[in-house]
Amino acid sequence: MTTAKSTTAIPDGTSTVSHPQWLAATLLGIAFCAVLLYAVVTMSTGGWADGPTPILVSGSDWIPIQGSGRKERNGFVLEALGAGGAAILSARLAPFQAKDFPRVEVRLDSAAPPSRIYFVWQTQEHPKRNYSKPLQWLVNGVAPLELRAADGWSGTVIGVALVVRSDLGAPLRVGSARLSSPSAAAIASDIFREWGAQISLHGYSTHFPFDSERAHELPLLAAVAIAEGIAMAAYLLLARQRGWRRDRRVLWAIFLGGWVLLDLRWQASLWRDLVDQGLPFAGKTSEEKHQAAEDSTLFALVEKMKAALPAPPARVVLFCDNTAICSRAAFFLYPHNVYRASEWLATPADPALLRTGDYLLLVYSRMVGYDPGRHVVVWPNGGTRPADPIALQPEALLLRIR
Repeated sequence: MTTAKSTTAIPDGTSTVSHPQWLAATLLGIAFCAVLLYAVVTMSTGGWADGPTPILVSGSDWIPIQGSGRKERNGFVLEALGAGGAAILSARLAPFQAKDFPRVEVRLDSAAPPSRIYFVWQTQEHPKRNYSKPLQWLVNGVAPLELRAADGWSGTVIGVALVVRSDLGAPLRVGSARLSSPSAAAIASDIFREWGAQISLHGYSTHFPFDSERAHELPLLAAVAIAEGIAMAAYLLLARQRGWRRDRRVLWAIFLGGWVLLDLRWQASLWRDLVDQGLPFAGKTSEEKHQAAEDSTLFALVEKMKAALPAPPARVVLFCDNTAICSRAAFFLYPHNVYRASEWLATPADPALLRTGDYLLLVYSRMVGYDPGRHVVVWPNGGTRPADPIALQPEALLLRIR
């Protein structure tokens, strides 16, 4: 028999959430929506639903002021730089207020992208001054420009242009340009369109699926990472306020939820790419597959040069100014005995080491020159070897050493 009185247990703050996965999913979903809403509100420069009509420059409207090339139906192909190693393409536009169109998107494509490309403009307030901002080249073209008053994007813009100030290893195709002032609804639409876009594979042994997202309004990787951080912080704060024991399962569930979201998008893109890549090549011969590939133009060019060579194996010294083009061209030339002379991998072959009957093939290259009057190949150091032209194309020259 005892006289001790019964007591009531006092909560010690060690209770946990019964369904940590659902709490993690809820917090991650709310945080993700908050990140998206913040991005839409801060990135939009127009109203919620309406904005000024975008200004469009057709690819065929570019006018070469300096440099040379040719017009196509939907673009201009820049083939050579002008005096001083620069090319200028101008577009005629009606004057407009810079603050109404702070975003510029230009479509560019090249097998060997130039390293320095600038978007240039003039204003009515300062007609004798040119403002410029460099374009950043990504895997799939160039990133959009976000122009601000600090860049000189103010007042009334009376002219725009593109300036190339670097070596042109391969022709540069200039497509359309779009100047816009997106509304909140347009920003949200662009974000969802970018998230749902297919991540194209480029035949690399290692692929970087998030590289092209650097040009996105809000990269999905960044949105997920920020949302995970907010969700984890919210859980820790909630656990402290309610006296819950911190459960690592909730934190891991938040992290894995974001991981799964990114991986689902990646897997869906892989399946779409598998279908898209399979259709052009299924049931075709090796030659037909090359003709359907992205480098079919280079393949056709090398095939023309290859047809002028004797039966393999002939000794061929291949000159290219671009490493990627040189690698592909050498592959197309096999089973000939090919030596690749690329400015990044090797120096031009010593003319004294060449034999009579060797072949020199220049593909998009200025590494050596040919004097048709004297019938000699001229090296940058002044060395020469007599040679005869075998085949000539605008992009390539095949020579035979005497």
